[in-house]
Amino acid sequence: MSFLSNLSIADRGRYFDVLAEVAHIRTHLDLVHWLRGGVQHFMPHDILVAAWGDFQRGAIGHDIVAPLRGVRTAQANMSALVSRLQELFANWSAANKQPYVTPAERINGLLGLAPQQDLIHSSAPAMRSAMVHGLRDLRAEQDCLYVVLSREAISEKTCAAAMTALLPHIDMAMRQTALPSKIITQGSACGAPAQITISRHGPDSAAPDNGMTGRELQIMQWVEMGKTNQEIGTILDISTFTVKNHLQRIFKKLDVYNRAQAVSRLKNSHYAHG
Repeated sequence: MSFLSNLSIADRGRYFDVLAEVAHIRTHLDLVHWLRGGVQHFMPHDILVAAWGDFQRGAIGHDIVAPLRGVRTAQANMSALVSRLQELFANWSAANKQPYVTPAERINGLLGLAPQQDLIHSSAPAMRSAMVHGLRDLRAEQDCLYVVLSREAISEKTCAAAMTALLPHIDMAMRQTALPSKIITQGSACGAPAQITISRHGPDSAAPDNGMTGRELQIMQWVEMGKTNQEIGTILDISTFTVKNHLQRIFKKLDVYNRAQAVSRLKNSHYAHG
């Protein structure tokens, strides 16, 4: 029996309403409202973690969507988060790529923060369980992983079918929204060296002064983390050739000759924080 065939007539109406709303999602706030609205009826949860890229090599982009105060993409420790997402992806692959439930202990520190800073267990109520599922983007040739966390116990029998049915639509909704305006890079804990932050403008809009665009600053953020052109292309869903062209324009704008010089120049600019 399919997910839809098991629904009552009323729930079928709710389900189709949820799908119809996807077309109107444009911002992160729209996404939060949608996930906290009708989606909750079929898949109750408090936090959604989305990740995409090459999980084997750790070239992963991520986004955290939650209405809870303090739980934000920009506040995750990238290196710890990537490692945990790789583990969850491996478990999902081993489970024949079917949705599975994992207890809170398996995802403790999912946001990659030290225990005293763990956003899930301090600023936000403790999460009790999570469900993991993913899909393969054949056009971009990358995997996408989704983790929903809940303060309540998640029923694998009930929620697995709902997540399987909703995941393509959640994926579509995510793709229609821009990433948060600011992402803190690996190693940017309190007292760490200054880091490059991306512009509050969109990926194609121009930033002040030297004309750096949001997309160019986004690329330089990954360059600072030591990612190759191929890895950056995978994370941002653009070609390696496009990354190379962006870097050539960046070097020209900053009047530098290589990646190290570009990172140094930006760290000493108003684009850095520390």
